[in-house]
This record gives sequence, C-alpha cells and structure tokens, in this order.
Amino acid sequence: MHPKHFPQRKSIVPPLPSRLLLLALLPLTVAANQPASTTFRPALLESYNLTFGHTARADLSRQGTAAGNVAVQHTAFSLTGRTPLGASTLLLHGLAYASHELDSGTAPLPGRLTETTLSLGLWHKLDESWTLAAYLRPGNYSDRSRLDGNSFNAPLLFTALYRANPDLDWVAGFSVNAFSDNPFIPIAGVRWQFAPDWTLNLGFPRAGVTWRANERFSLMAGATVQGGSYRITRNYGVPAAGVNRLANTFLDYREIRLGLGAEISLSPALKLVADAGVSADQRFDYFDRGYRLKGDRAAFLALALQGHF
Repeated sequence: MHPKHFPQRKSIVPPLPSRLLLLALLPLTVAANQPASTTFRPALLESYNLTFGHTARADLSRQGTAAGNVAVQHTAFSLTGRTPLGASTLLLHGLAYASHELDSGTAPLPGRLTETTLSLGLWHKLDESWTLAAYLRPGNYSDRSRLDGNSFNAPLLFTALYRANPDLDWVAGFSVNAFSDNPFIPIAGVRWQFAPDWTLNLGFPRAGVTWRANERFSLMAGATVQGGSYRITRNYGVPAAGVNRLANTFLDYREIRLGLGAEISLSPALKLVADAGVSADQRFDYFDRGYRLKGDRAAFLALALQGHF
C-alpha cells in the first residue's frame, strides 16, 4: 500500500488476538510474493518513480542439471497523477514501463522482458477504519519480439485495508493475472508500528522491519520481490528431451531478495531508496511447457528515485 495510507503515530501494542492473527497471515503473505502480483509496486502510486537494479550472474539449473547462467539488469519508470472524484474517492491514472534485460548466454531465455502499460486505480475511503482500492495495469507484457494482441494483458489487484488502531493496519485482497501460472492469488499483510521509530511490514512487495533514524533517514531489513509474467513469442529452442519448443508460451520470472535498504529524503518532494543483498530464490518458469530454471544465489543492488510534484 502507499506510504501515505500509514501515518506515523505513537506506539500501541496490539492485543493478543491480533498477534495470533498476524501469525496466521504469514502463509498468505508468502503466497502473495508471486509473479502474478509483482506488476503492482507502491512506487506506481507516487507521482514519479525511476528505478535501476542489477542482479549479478548466477548459475542456472533444471532438476539439478546445469543449464547455463544469467545476469539481470532492471529498469523501470512510472508517472502517475490523481484526480479527486469526491471527498473520499481518488482516480489514479498514468503510464509505466519496466524492463528486465537477461544476459543469459546459451540458456533458453529471452534477451529482454518488458511491460509497457497504463496505470489505473480507484481508491475509496469508506469510513475511518476501512479503505478499498482497485488497480489495473493494461498493456503489453512480452519479450518484445513481436507486438500483437496476444501480448496484451490487464492484471488486476484489489485490496481492502482495515485500520484496527492508530498503529496497526491489516490488508487483504487478491490479484488476477491471466499470464501467470497462478492466475488468482489471495493477498494478506499487516503494518505494525510497534515502537515510535520501528515498523514491521508483512506483505508485498516488501516484508521486514524499518527503523526511522530521523525525519530524513531510515534503514530497512527484510525481503523484497522482483519479477512478472510475460508472453513469449520467439522460439528459444527445444532445451530438453520431452520439452516442446519455447515459443508462443508464457514465462513467470521471480526473484525473492534478502538484504538491507536505506531511504534518504533529498527534499520534501524527493527521496532516494537503496537496497543491497542476495537474490535467494530466482526462477524462470515456462509453466505450460514444464520447463523451469532455478538460479543460484547472487548479489543484487537496486536504486530508486521516488517523488511527487
């Protein structure tokens, strides 16, 4: 959810039932960290966002057999505006572009996976406790080899946020993505400010702990997710016995990253976010061809400029 949905307030420890519910939601939080949802990033709710990232070269394997290696270069940009439709309703509208450049050598992977989309959303505050939101990303999700109607997709995300008390917010919902192996995924998460300068986030695309050193600097530790689901149009060969040619199919790409991050306010309207650590779970899954590549652990670095006008 957008950071503005979670104002900073004094700490109120949640009652025991809330803490038990937090533990119960952990499996759903992990389920949310799938490529079906990675197309939705909090930065898309900012007025503008520019991101660069690099995952170092990692060996690839399939069912324990070596299958080449890959390095990933990530670039993303978004520009989003807001139009009030009433005292408690906002329409979000804008453009977004993301590219994963795959330097994979002989591995059967495309050279690039891209998203060129509209960013549409509707945000409505029901009352002091409940907020509903729906986000739609219609556009082209492909390897850019051939642009046609088959590469059009419109992933949907719906969320309901419940503010239990000034320091505890629960969110639940679902994502729908026709290009993913998991076209429907339930989503659940929580944000708990358990001390004046400490916040626990469990959800997508970041799960971990944030320490706010001062008004301009914060440190974060935890997990983040990168990836998406794409239409593959070009033939990338017959990589294994019994596997159909890798053309006119779909590819789920996912990285689960563990590391540290920092957020620096450069001005009231601009902040720099940096993350570094290890890509602990990297996968490229041609799910309807029965062909999945798993990457070894590799270092990653990501930088983002986020701001508003």
